This record gives sequence, C-alpha cells and structure tokens, in this order.
Amino acid sequence: MATQGTFYLDAPSLSSASVVYDDANLTTVAADGFYSDGTIVREQSSGALLPQVACPSCNNEFLVGFGGAAEDACNFLASGTVTGDDPTFCDCATFTGAIFAAAATGTYYVSFGGYSVQVSVTNTNPIATVTGICITCTPSYSFSGSGVSDVNESGACGDATTNPKTLYSDCAVLAAGCLLCWDAALQSPVTEIYAFVPTQNWDLDGNGLIVASSSIQC
Repeated sequence: MATQGTFYLDAPSLSSASVVYDDANLTTVAADGFYSDGTIVREQSSGALLPQVACPSCNNEFLVGFGGAAEDACNFLASGTVTGDDPTFCDCATFTGAIFAAAATGTYYVSFGGYSVQVSVTNTNPIATVTGICITCTPSYSFSGSGVSDVNESGACGDATTNPKTLYSDCAVLAAGCLLCWDAALQSPVTEIYAFVPTQNWDLDGNGLIVASSSIQC
C-alpha cells in the first residue's frame, strides 16, 4: 500500500524538482521509489528524479492473490492488499504493497477478479513492476467425499468412506482429459491410478489426468 510522509524538494514543486530529500537541509537523499503530489508521479532512481507521468488515479486498492506461480495467485494461497497505478487491474504498470517488501527478489504473480499478471520484485522494494501480460486464471473446482487407490476401484470407494478427501480439478464436470489434484492451485496431481469422485469411479494415468470412466463402479 502507498504510504504518506514528509519529504523535501530542491525546487518549489515536484514537477520542477530534480531530487527528493528526507531532510529540510537537503543533505539526505530519499530512498529510490515513486513519489506523488496527487497530480503527478515521478520515480526517483539512483538519487535522481525521472520524468513525470500523469497520475489520474494513484490509489486503487486491490485485495490480491500472490504466489510464485500464476495459479497460486489465482487461488489466493497467499494474499495481501496492494495499490495499483490504474483503476483497471490489468492495465496497472506497478503495484505497491507490503506483500512485495516481504518477498525476496524475483518473479511473482498477483491476481484479482479472475485475472493474473506477472510482476518483478527487486531488493524487497514495495513497488512491483508488471513484467507479464494479464492472463485469465484457470478455474479450480473442488470435489469433497473423494477417495483414491493404487489397487483397484473398490479401494478408491473404500477410501472415500473411511478417509474422505477433497480433490480439485480444472473441470467443473469431470470427464476424460480433466486433471485431478490435491490442491486448489492445481500444482500437485493425484498420482494414484484409481479415484472415486462422487458419484463415479475414474481411471487415472498416474499424473492426475483422467483417462476414462472406470469399467467397475461402486
């Protein structure tokens, strides 16, 4: 999120200044980052202000999903509130928030409203730069009361009765070609070869992909 503070300029206005300082004596250069007076925004880089850009709306808050993979972000495995530099999530060039300051330097993903964008975080700077295009999140559907087995179909049925599980898929209605996973982010496929997902048995390929409806049903 954006923070407010008192800073000092070497000119009457932000638009005409060349450096932002932390003190009135203009001896301590403020940290690199983005500075705004509510009308324009300028980035300070290596102790010097870069050209200004218009800031029609610099405080658009989004409750975003966050993660190292697009689907982690889409499924809000971690979340935080960030401020985007555009009212439309997919049009933001930068996001500001503590969630980025807490992240190590690297590439991450943030999501909001069914869309995800790739961002770059450098030196725990709370400002993340968008580095990838906005993509539609892959939906994830949950199926409770499920069971799995590496032995046979009845083993999957018994597992569902004695130790019911929740499985996740990229399909709302299961069929051959759908994926079954242990997690909502669809990152951990079911490795067993038989699954009972109410109310049907399925044959899997060992990597979470449904091959066909089982010839034997519960």
